[in-house]
Amino acid sequence: MNVFKRFSDIISSNINSALDKMEDPKKMINLMIDQMEETAIEVRSSIAHKSAELTTIERQCREARDAASRWTERARLAVGKANDDLARQAIAEKQALEARARALEDNASTLGSIISSLKEQLDQIEGRLEEMKAKRTDLLNRAQAAKEKIRNSEVLKEADSSDFARRFEELQARIERWEAEARVFSGTKTAASTKETFEKMEADKAVEDELAALKNEMKENG
Repeated sequence: MNVFKRFSDIISSNINSALDKMEDPKKMINLMIDQMEETAIEVRSSIAHKSAELTTIERQCREARDAASRWTERARLAVGKANDDLARQAIAEKQALEARARALEDNASTLGSIISSLKEQLDQIEGRLEEMKAKRTDLLNRAQAAKEKIRNSEVLKEADSSDFARRFEELQARIERWEAEARVFSGTKTAASTKETFEKMEADKAVEDELAALKNEMKENG
């Protein structure tokens, strides 16, 4: 049972797409931890099941050895009674039981190796799990910083694009046009005010000139 390959496959199928899309880092990290915890539970269950199977095999092996010992005693008894045929049967039974015991011992040895390997893998999983839990906050902070850097880079990239520059220049030109229109409007108003002043001055002069002429006329006739 290659636990770490299986766990790697789980991560690849369930998380890689999320990483590529830069989804919620907290959700991704928690998902990874949950997947590893589920794997640890499965490994513990497998160890418990195989340990129970090993216990059964070891019991069967002891029973086979005990039965072989009894058949050895029966063979001795048959020899003591000068019954060779019965002794042969007892020896045959004993040999069959010993062969079964050896097969059970080989099975138990293989199973014991598998259990030991699973326990080593479980220790590694639990160690990695504790490490991930301890680093969760740090990973979240780093993930958030990475997302912000990417977002800032995208903004800078947009600012450096020709389209952004064109829109910025259009806005600048529009503002400059507004300023020019404001200056023209202000200048027109000033010119109009000056014209009105001169017209008033000219009207006043005309009045004064006519008044002076009237006075001169009256003086000459007086």
